[in-house]
Amino acid sequence: MGSHAFVVAMSLTTVFLFSGAVFGWGAMLSMLESENFFSDQCQTVVPGEPCDAQIAALNNAFTIASTAVSLVAFGAGWLVDNAGPTKSVIVAGVLNLVGFIGVAMSKQNESLFTPALTAAAVGGSLTMFIGYQVPFLIPSKFAQLIAINSCLFDAGTLNFPILKVFYGMGVTFETLFWLYAVVAVICFPLFALAWSQNEPEMKQIMAASGGDDDAGPTDGLQSKSLMEQIKTFEFLCVFIYSVVQVPRSNLYMGTVPLVNGKIAEAQGASESWLDTVDVLTEFIIPFGFLAVPPIEASIHKMGIISTVQITTVIGIIYNAIQLVPNLEFQLVGTVVFAIWRAFLFSIISAYNGDTFGVKTMGRIMGIGFFASGVANIFLGPVVTASVDYGSFDPMLIGFLVICLPLIPLFMCLKKTPPADSAPAREPLASGSRGPNMQRARSLVLASRGGSLALGRAEALEKATEQNGSQELRMA
Repeated sequence: MGSHAFVVAMSLTTVFLFSGAVFGWGAMLSMLESENFFSDQCQTVVPGEPCDAQIAALNNAFTIASTAVSLVAFGAGWLVDNAGPTKSVIVAGVLNLVGFIGVAMSKQNESLFTPALTAAAVGGSLTMFIGYQVPFLIPSKFAQLIAINSCLFDAGTLNFPILKVFYGMGVTFETLFWLYAVVAVICFPLFALAWSQNEPEMKQIMAASGGDDDAGPTDGLQSKSLMEQIKTFEFLCVFIYSVVQVPRSNLYMGTVPLVNGKIAEAQGASESWLDTVDVLTEFIIPFGFLAVPPIEASIHKMGIISTVQITTVIGIIYNAIQLVPNLEFQLVGTVVFAIWRAFLFSIISAYNGDTFGVKTMGRIMGIGFFASGVANIFLGPVVTASVDYGSFDPMLIGFLVICLPLIPLFMCLKKTPPADSAPAREPLASGSRGPNMQRARSLVLASRGGSLALGRAEALEKATEQNGSQELRMA
């Protein structure tokens, strides 16, 4: 269907360009240093040689912006769940537009930089949450679209390095970010238009999935209110998983240069080779999106719970590789980490969408990311202690060990009957109820078991009858 293709194209484009852009901080920092941002913090200004106070002020701006992404996660999810994707796109577009215009203008007024960067970061977070709604329109591509949306956040960190290339070619800092603002002016209205064409169908899907105060099917977690959902074992499992695993992914990205530095020191590697490894590491991680096909295959063939277990094992492998005192081998570990990070955010999203449904997915994701952000704050003292101790091995071993209980936790979940669920129904035969129900039987995902099973046709038929002659649009 044309409207589906339009919203998918605009979603993937906008998520790539805006959701994770500010996390390409290394390239942004280099440009800011060249532009002498916050150089008034230095007692003596030496062009091209930023002082410690200047670097601290710049990194403080990024810390505020990146922390805001976690702190607003629940609010972003709430907005998408309650206001709908079209209105949420407009809010995200305004935040990104204000953010990048502010960054462009901060060359003349540096006090604008931190709030502008924060606005862009929050707008990017909201953009990612909106992207999670698209897969529900096309259930046959649910796993693939969830995985791509999750991976494009990391891929988006390449945007600032790309801008840095043009900056090196002589394009001014202000021009680059005015152009980025122009791109936002083009993308977000088109994204809003795409969603406006599909939102009536999304409302029907949400009504059919039930939950909160709306009429809908009475069986399965998807029909429960948010408060009922967060009291379940299913939610407890993914909450624990997120709070353990998401900070681990951030820890790797924040400490891998330090860990590699210790390995290089012990191995006697040259400073130039260490720099090369660090550059390759930064380049490899955004390409985790190449893992989308195996992620999709794993979810479809092995199920969501089994894919969660595979993700845990991959995470243990990259963690173990970091304990090997060989700098070259760390590049293998970076490849494994990039694959794991792609699996991680894809499977958390797929699990939440499959288990809790479209009606509350935004808030469920928001709760997990908010708690992960709070947990992330406590990593600072751990890293500081490792630096003072002179070795990161205890830290790495500790974070490897805390992953081990996740495997039996999800084994218990797989053996536990889903909360308040009815027996699975057999899929309807092709054409047994006409084209509308052929579409309806694939609109809502089964609430458990890890497979993206088709079902709930009867509930959707009732929803269709209640809406009179209004028909569900064909996919």
